[in-house]
Amino acid sequence: MLVGGLPLIAGAPGGDDAYYHAMRAQQQARCWLLGAPYPRWYPDLNGGLGGPEPRAYPLVPLALLGALTAASGDGVAAISIATVLIPAVAGLSMLAALRRRGVGAPRALAASAAWAAAPYLLIAVHERAALAEALALAVLPAALEALLPAAPDTRRSEVRAGVCLAVLLATQLPLAVMAGAAALACRLARGRSGHPVSFLIAGSLALCLAAASWLPNAGSVWRLQGEHLAGPGYRWQENVLPFGRGSDAVLAGHLNLALGATAALLLLAVAAGAGESRLLAGAGLGAVSLATPVLGWVHGAIPGLAFLQFPWRWIGVASCLGVLAIAGVTRRAVRAAALVVFLLPVVVPFAWRWRLPPGPPLRPSDPGPVVARAATRFGVPPILPSLPAYLPRGVDLRAALAAAASARREIRLEPASRPGRLDATASPVAGGTVRLPILADDGWTVEVDGRPSGWSPSESLVAVSVGPGAHRIAARQTLLPEDLAGVAVSLATALGLGWFCWLRWRRG
Repeated sequence: MLVGGLPLIAGAPGGDDAYYHAMRAQQQARCWLLGAPYPRWYPDLNGGLGGPEPRAYPLVPLALLGALTAASGDGVAAISIATVLIPAVAGLSMLAALRRRGVGAPRALAASAAWAAAPYLLIAVHERAALAEALALAVLPAALEALLPAAPDTRRSEVRAGVCLAVLLATQLPLAVMAGAAALACRLARGRSGHPVSFLIAGSLALCLAAASWLPNAGSVWRLQGEHLAGPGYRWQENVLPFGRGSDAVLAGHLNLALGATAALLLLAVAAGAGESRLLAGAGLGAVSLATPVLGWVHGAIPGLAFLQFPWRWIGVASCLGVLAIAGVTRRAVRAAALVVFLLPVVVPFAWRWRLPPGPPLRPSDPGPVVARAATRFGVPPILPSLPAYLPRGVDLRAALAAAASARREIRLEPASRPGRLDATASPVAGGTVRLPILADDGWTVEVDGRPSGWSPSESLVAVSVGPGAHRIAARQTLLPEDLAGVAVSLATALGLGWFCWLRWRRG
């Protein structure tokens, strides 16, 4: 908790992603307060035009930060609390994983403390404010331990591995893919003793349990402008270390320190370890090589791998494998030296620069204009803008914002009862097209005078054709096929899993 909380003395988190996390946290809590338990549309984004942001984002960070915002009354306080909790959760997760692998308490405690202060984890928490990735790193040890050989090898361990991987999938997709690949590589290296069938069962269970999160996330890549997630800002070629990330020399320097420390930890584990420790350290060296030119080219060679965005994310998986491996080394001096070398980059004070200045809170009860003014604290235009990747396909946000004022004059809006709803009255003298001040998105259905009506995009807004005279127009944001499929699969799997556990309990 000291590792996560001490930098807050200098101010609230203000790294690259701090604004977006605080924005989503405030909007998630606001939707809950307005009676939308599973929101797929945030009403105050993009100058009050809304946006389908939660479709592109995993459920666990949304729910956690939304709950912290509802409890604290401030989205900025929520992300601050999260930075305190994440390293603590990481340490406890590593401690549980090592104890399950039979590591003695003193060794497990030392390794868990090292993981809570792992350089790459602290960069994610305090410098980048990539809270979803940091939270995924925090639960990664438990997921890896459940997937690595020799587990899962029983039905109970398969269920545990499936649940752990499902939590990781619902926390961050890229890290879940990386962890699954590392665990599979370890199993293949073990040959027959790797229980590949059990691994596949656990993976299938995880995919089904977490479908409510990852199915909408994957669907949003096609429905939204998801190509931006692998576009100019995320080119894998520019993020291969040690020479990548030239646009941010400070971050590049810190990542290189984390890379070097992780590689040293893994090499020491390979040299002094045996059996499982050497296997894990070898897998870690393979993972860390994917962040360098040695294997970095794989991101361009395998279709779809570019959506992992940053090859240096492999440092997180490699660090976790390294800590798991070094804890199994029996020579105390080597363990101590390896952990000291691993933590050396922590003495670099990178956590103090990226802090927010004092400013107004992001309260979940505040209306859109008040929240928009609070956003200026983050140094962004006061319109709560989505990332381009999370805007509906074909939407031009500048054109939509320019047309929004005239669209609001064309109709008389009624107060929305819930997020994702719009009721209005339009009275065109000669009929024609009426634009609604909401972004054109696949999830909208429109009724005119109580009857379903088609709509078309006009200047990136929803536009409806009506006849002359007064008309009541109702627009509703509905669940898309991938939303419904994800909820149905997750619910059915959870019920089936509960029934299975009940039968096992009945049989003793």
